[in-house]
Amino acid sequence: MRIVRAGKLSVEVELGALRVIMLTDGETIMPLDALLGPDGMMLRESDLVGADLKDGELRLPVRAFLVRGPGGCLLIDTGAGRAWHKGLGRLGAAMAEAGTGAQAVTQIALSHTHIDHVSGLIGEDGGLAFPNAMRVFVATEEIATFRALPRMGAAVMRLMPLEQGDGPILGVTAINAPGHSPGHMAFLVEGRLLIWGDLVHNALQFARPEIGWKYDDDLALARASRLALMEQATESGWLIAGAHLPGPGIGRIERAGAGYSFHPVTRG
Repeated sequence: MRIVRAGKLSVEVELGALRVIMLTDGETIMPLDALLGPDGMMLRESDLVGADLKDGELRLPVRAFLVRGPGGCLLIDTGAGRAWHKGLGRLGAAMAEAGTGAQAVTQIALSHTHIDHVSGLIGEDGGLAFPNAMRVFVATEEIATFRALPRMGAAVMRLMPLEQGDGPILGVTAINAPGHSPGHMAFLVEGRLLIWGDLVHNALQFARPEIGWKYDDDLALARASRLALMEQATESGWLIAGAHLPGPGIGRIERAGAGYSFHPVTRG
């Protein structure tokens, strides 16, 4: 894998027949009590050593990923749009920086249906932000949740259920990673890069993968998915990418003591 292009809001890498573009939707912060110990309790100050902090709170970048190849142009997650925190909703600017735009997207796959992953699907006028995306893939377990979201009406007719092993486009395979949400999905690109959605929310969870996120639907199941896919990525030599990973959101992991370490991809 090599970096083809890098900007302030985007990084493009070449991966076999496909190219993957990390797109930054922006950055926000979350309170310290969003990270929870294995007992479900807020971490002590001494437990936060190594956490990614900004102004005394947890830094939370929000990212989406565009996968381009012979089979089409797949957007994995769509950012928060203007529906969540200030500082988000920059996906369009990131796409422009990367030399592409909303019209290029032919398929969309959602890792799950939380606000910072689905809201960018709909434009401020209430219409589809990606008009040429003929299918919107959502895990079967979260189809009903998607249909119930008030702003998603324009996309409902394009919904497609997503299951383990499905391929939204050639070279991309869905992998179950439940816990953060009932149907949380990861996506393996060219058998080499695992785009894992919200498996990790803060860098501290690499060194201590037992630490959970307050907004995990099932803390124990999310922890099990995180540990299993970290182990598989390490064993298989996969690169990893995530919606909330430190910049540039793509890298590799290695075992480090009882946990792991994250090494961001670089031009070298």
